[in-house]
Parts: sequence; C-alpha cells; structure tokens
Amino acid sequence: MSAVIRREVDRAGANGPDCSSLLNLLKGAHDQILREMSTMDAIAGAAAPDQSIAAARWRLSLASLRRRSLAAQIIDSLWMRVEGEELEQLKQVRAADQQLQSRSATHVLKWSAKAICDDWPGYCEASRGIRAQMDAHISLEQAKLVPLLEGAARRGL
Repeated sequence: MSAVIRREVDRAGANGPDCSSLLNLLKGAHDQILREMSTMDAIAGAAAPDQSIAAARWRLSLASLRRRSLAAQIIDSLWMRVEGEELEQLKQVRAADQQLQSRSATHVLKWSAKAICDDWPGYCEASRGIRAQMDAHISLEQAKLVPLLEGAARRGL
C-alpha cells in the first residue's frame, strides 16, 4: 500500500477504515484520475508536445497508483465478507485491474520522452487508447465495487 493511501486510511479510523470511508476515498481517487485524464486530453489535442506533458503523465501515473492501491485494499477488505456473485465481482475487478496495470506499464515503457517527440500523432492515439481503458476500468469499479461498499456501509462494516 502506498504511503499516501496508508495516511488516508489511518485518518479514516483507528481500527482501519470502515466501508463508508473507503467509499469516499475511492470516489475521490476516481475524481482525481478523471481530472488528470482531462488534462492529458487537452495536451494530446495540441499540434506538438510541450513541456507540460512530463508533469501531466507523472500526475496521472500517481493518481492511477493511488486508485490501484486503494482498490486493492478495498478488495482485500471485502474478500472475506462476501461470497457467491459478490466474490465473483471482486475477482472480476481484480483481474481487470491487473490487465490494466500491465497495459499501462507497457504504454509507459514504449512511450519515452524521445518516442513521444519522434511520433507525436502515434503517442496521442496510444494515449487516447490507454485513457479509454482507464475510464472503462473506473466505470467497472463504480459498477462493482461501489455497490459492494455501499451495502457493507449500510451493514455498519
């Protein structure tokens, strides 16, 4: 778990975060990623790369790491509390996140600063593709994790 997530979780409760706190943290993580992706959309719409791309990519990577760490903690927290279809949903989100992590790592490795400058149109297309996958994953988490957290929060977990 990242240090940032650990601090947020520590603030959420002395005995670990309750599901309501985790839900709020997840919604905040999703909002942050969507903001960073919007920034990348604007940058990728330019005719050529500029100095802002490195910082924007870094912020998006950090937001993604924050979301991924938090989602892993949520899944771990719920894993022993659910069964049947709910457990299958957790497995689906975990597997999808692992696939996204692999695709993201491949994207970052392929698109160095030099590669971006050498093929700006190619980078923009690849960047739109990975951001679309990130957006789809956020939608998956909102469809699967959020209802599970809401149900657990209603039960006082």
